[in-house]
Amino acid sequence: MSEVTQPQGPGRSGRPAVGTAWAAWTAAALVVLIAGISTVTLGKPELVSVSPNGTTQAGPAQANAATGPDQGATTGTTGTTGTTGTTGTTGATGGTTGTTGGAAAGAAVAQAKGPQACSAGHNGGATDTGVSGNQVKLAATVVKSGVGAAFLGDVEFGMLAVMNQTNRQGGICGRQLSLTLNDDGWSASQGQQDIDKYIQEGYFALAVVPSSEGLNAAVQAGDIDRAGIPVVGTDGMIASQYADPWVWPVATSTTSFMHIMAKNAYDRGARTFGIVYDNQYRFGVEGNDAFKGAISRLSGASLNSSCDYPIQAGQPTYGNDVSNFNGSCGSVDFVALLLEPETAAQWIKDGGYLGTSGKAVGAGGPQTLFTYDFGKDFAANCQGDQCKANFWVWTGFNPPVPPDDSIAQVQAYVNDLNATNSSADHDNQFVEGGYLGMELLVQAMKAVGPDLTRAALKQALDSTSLNSGLTGGTETFSAGHHYADVSAQAFSLLASTGSFSGFRYQQTGFITDPWVGKDA
Repeated sequence: MSEVTQPQGPGRSGRPAVGTAWAAWTAAALVVLIAGISTVTLGKPELVSVSPNGTTQAGPAQANAATGPDQGATTGTTGTTGTTGTTGTTGATGGTTGTTGGAAAGAAVAQAKGPQACSAGHNGGATDTGVSGNQVKLAATVVKSGVGAAFLGDVEFGMLAVMNQTNRQGGICGRQLSLTLNDDGWSASQGQQDIDKYIQEGYFALAVVPSSEGLNAAVQAGDIDRAGIPVVGTDGMIASQYADPWVWPVATSTTSFMHIMAKNAYDRGARTFGIVYDNQYRFGVEGNDAFKGAISRLSGASLNSSCDYPIQAGQPTYGNDVSNFNGSCGSVDFVALLLEPETAAQWIKDGGYLGTSGKAVGAGGPQTLFTYDFGKDFAANCQGDQCKANFWVWTGFNPPVPPDDSIAQVQAYVNDLNATNSSADHDNQFVEGGYLGMELLVQAMKAVGPDLTRAALKQALDSTSLNSGLTGGTETFSAGHHYADVSAQAFSLLASTGSFSGFRYQQTGFITDPWVGKDA
């Protein structure tokens, strides 16, 4: 695995501007927009490097880690990133950041309560694992390599946008946030190993955790519950995130996406269905079960087994599979692609049928395909009747495309992301989810106040309502109920003569999953 460096630059080449509202959107006009958290980030973009050997690769922001608030470096599969703070120093080969004086200062102060205690040196010091008088240690596994990187690779920049901004505003009661990231390649075993290491090394909480496979393995093994470590703001890809009392997803689940897609296609006249899904990763297996369950409820019949088509992600060609699927299911009314962006693009390039005959309802995919690059690949690779397909991609968020690009909070998200890394894909709905997930964590920690503990954070999260402006409504969590977002809306891909011209809203509104939690 080679080192991966996110390049800086003026933005993703060829992407259209995010609505006409940006022309009037100046730094002076931006204010606190989301629960007192989201403000404009005016700092320079961070250069983030990921190393496979655990050696921290310093970006511009990290080079000044001892004096500046912005964090701009991540680690590989074994190292720990250098982090921020006014007194911390970065280990030379992936060691943890040290801070001095914070715990002592906190211990020297009586356990004062109330707003007057919410500042550095007056916040109770080391109140729990991973918390000192001047730092809160957070960690997450990310996906910078392998097939999942196409839609999960930029998520860290959404997270850093909120974290760096929070640190510039003074942190949480005077405590700066630090974030350790490890690329696990979307591997369940490596991801679980990294998470177990975070637990052993004493991190306070896991933030967002874009790599769903390792998190699922850690949840299923009971590692999260035994440690009592909060996992906050996850992407909802796997059902176990919603069942665990220590995990709080901000995104609509894969199972809900597949329920909603099937129900919407049926309501538009589809009566015959096909699905091509990834049978290698958990989201594909669970999503396929949900799709089949929805079809059975809607039609009273099972999905035709020949149209229930599993493939392995990341293959260089799907010619034989395409021929088999098209021969058996080349006339169904609707086709679901439950795939990663690069796999879906190759399937389309090889001529996979996309529901262009019969009732011509078309094809669709869940949030994994809501990226700018997939839109470009779709436009470049569709052939003949494929290009006539009404291909919809679904999202549980308000994306930065018309008409949602006029929403103030969506504009703030794009500005904050661009200030952190202008090359990151702001259309990518997992990036937006990473931003929102970090906001949930920050809001909950602020609600706890100076006496920051895991138990107090759990209590705060289980009584949280997050009205971010980035989803279809208020996300409300309670003990035993972490399905805070169960709706999605659809946008079509606009392709013409090999070019992608953006996303078009399909006027669906946010559709609520009629079978929340079923088929999981």
